[in-house]
Parts: sequence; C-alpha cells; structure tokens
Amino acid sequence: MRAIVFIGSSTTGSSIEALAAASRLGYAAILMTNRKEILRRRPGTAQIILMDSLEKGIVREKIVQLIQSGYDIKVIISFVDPYVSMAAELSNEFCGSSISFKALQLMEDKMATRLTLENNRATCLFELIPIEPLKPSNIKFPFIMKKTVSNGSKDIYYIENEIEFENNVQKLAKRKPGKQFIVEEFIEGPQYVIEVVVIEGIPIIVAVIQQEITQDYTFIVTAYDVVMEIDEEIYRSLWKTVTSIINEMGLQNGACHIEMRLSPNGWKLIEMNPRISGGAMNRMIEEAFGINLVQETIKLYLGEEPDLIRKKQQCVHTSYITISSTGYLLEIEGVEEAANCPGVADVFVKPSIGTIMMPPLSMGHRYGYVMAVGESTEEAKERAENAARLIKFYIEPL
Repeated sequence: MRAIVFIGSSTTGSSIEALAAASRLGYAAILMTNRKEILRRRPGTAQIILMDSLEKGIVREKIVQLIQSGYDIKVIISFVDPYVSMAAELSNEFCGSSISFKALQLMEDKMATRLTLENNRATCLFELIPIEPLKPSNIKFPFIMKKTVSNGSKDIYYIENEIEFENNVQKLAKRKPGKQFIVEEFIEGPQYVIEVVVIEGIPIIVAVIQQEITQDYTFIVTAYDVVMEIDEEIYRSLWKTVTSIINEMGLQNGACHIEMRLSPNGWKLIEMNPRISGGAMNRMIEEAFGINLVQETIKLYLGEEPDLIRKKQQCVHTSYITISSTGYLLEIEGVEEAANCPGVADVFVKPSIGTIMMPPLSMGHRYGYVMAVGESTEEAKERAENAARLIKFYIEPL
C-alpha cells in the first residue's frame, strides 16, 4: 500500500489538513505522534501511531517496521516544529527524496538563521547573549528578546528598559538555565507572512498575508488579511529580498514561510520557519486563491510538480478570538449564529467545556477564529469581526 508518513501534528489547522490531502492524493496517511489528544479527534482515515517519543532513532525504527509490514512509503513529512528537517532527512534516506533538509534545519534555529543571513540586507541588528554569565546588550531600547528555538510566539518579549530586561532574563533562566537568547532591534512597520515554495532553487511566492499584531507583554497575531494587490515596486523589492534569503539559506527544494516587516529601510526579516504557517493559513489561501498549499507541498516532496496557479482571487480576513481573563470555560454560545452570517467561510472554536482559559501569552492562547470573504478587504474584515462578536465564552474565574 502506498503511504505517506507524517511526523507530529497539531490537533487543528494546516498539519491536520495535510492528512486529508494525502488521502485525496490516493495515499494511506500514517501519523506518528506523541500527543494522546490526537486520538480523541481521530482525523479522517489516517492511521495513528502513538509513540512515547519522536526522537529520530525511534522514528527510524518504526519506519523500518512499516516497510517490513508491506507499506510502500513514498515520502516522510512534517508540518510542525521541531520535526520538519528530521522528516525531510528521513525521507531522503528512505524514499529517495531531494528535500533540502539542512536548510530546513537552519530555519528551526533562530540564531542559526540570523548567523547564516548576517550579511543580508534584510537582517536587523542582533546579538547572542548568554543567560549565565549575563552581559548587557549593545542594542538600544526598545528591542526584542527571544529564545533561539521557539514557536508560536512563545518567549518573545518587547523590552523597553533595563528592569524589563533583567526580569525576563530571570524568567528564561528558570526555564532554560545556562542557555543563550537573542536580542534584536525593534523594527517599525507593518508585518507580513510570505508563504513560499522553492523548486530547484527558484522561490515562488504563493501568498502574502498582512498580520494584525497585538503588542502587549508578548506579540500575538490576532488577525490576518490576504493581500490581493501590491505596488509593483514594493513587490519587486519583496521578491528580490525573498530570493536572496532563500539562496543564502541554501534551500533548493522545500517550503517555508518568512515573516517580514516593511520598514522605512526596506524589507526586514523577523523570522522564518520551514513549513506553511499553522492555524487557518491553509484554509485562507484556499479561500483566496483556490490553492491547497499543504497538498501542493506534499506533491513537491513526492517529486511531483505542484500546481500553484491561482484559480480565483477573493479577499479573505480571519479574526482570532482571545479573552482578557482567566478561568474555567462553562459554556460557549453563538457559534452557529456566527457561521450563518453573510460571507463567513469558516468558524472554529478550539476549547472544550472545562478548559482553563487565559489571556494570550502565545499563539496557543487564541481560542478560535472566524474567517470571512468579501468583495474588498474592508468588507471581509467587517463580516469576520461582526460574526466573531456573536461568539461568547462564559468563564468561571479561578
């Protein structure tokens, strides 16, 4: 039986949608996971293998067992951190793939990415600072402080003064004693995520999505707009910047997303990740352009030619739902009403009754979204926001 092996998955979003895409392409989808909650959701027809660990040696042994049991594994892939490069390396080993796993591995480490792109015009000022012994930063306040390896906006802080710097160093030291962290200059300007597929060294910009960011203690993306039109000169500059980044990272075949800000000094790299963005991103791109990006990424990794031609062009806005207090979820109202609003393409609510909910400290504290389409970005945004207001969480304070 022809099969695709997936390593790791979130319970929702792009990585789960990839399992269904594999089935549509005619393959048995096999998911190796160490997350028991995946079993409760039973994603489609995927075969789930629950493992205590997804360490590479253990995964390799399981792949050998699958092959010995008769599976014809055509590709091994992951859409979640930190397994993307490991899956690509195993796919090259077992399936004869030609995925640039070393470039993907660089992207999984923020410091390695910064050092590789140290001389790129898109790189901002940065420093690598040890927690022990601590030294002051040479970068002026305000600056960004982050761990070298993280995802979902975890452990990323906006630092305005010395007191905030020392307080957050202490927090990082408790979690990761003896480790280093990155300090980066704060870049002004609107922020975008650029979804990119690279085929034989040539980057294809599949979509540009503007992010609406709530900046408080941390940075949380609370809304997205798929960009329909970009000034020609700005787009040319973007493509040149993306191409230079891809070339210097050494990515020949693979997919990634690049977060950048359009500053007064041009495009500046915030970070990059070796996969499509999670959450609603795959659905947004499909609603906007008729491209199922996880499916086309799988085809690329299979050695096939992905179809990245836009079948339509439709404005899409996604509003994420967060809360401002902490407590147990007692009841949810308004989901069906929101789904029935004009222009609403998708409504998703993540928590179940009894979940402890809290204000957003990371992307994982976004509790759902409403996605809407419209004739204009403004219409799509208004529809999504109006529908989102109908969804009510009733919480018992802790």
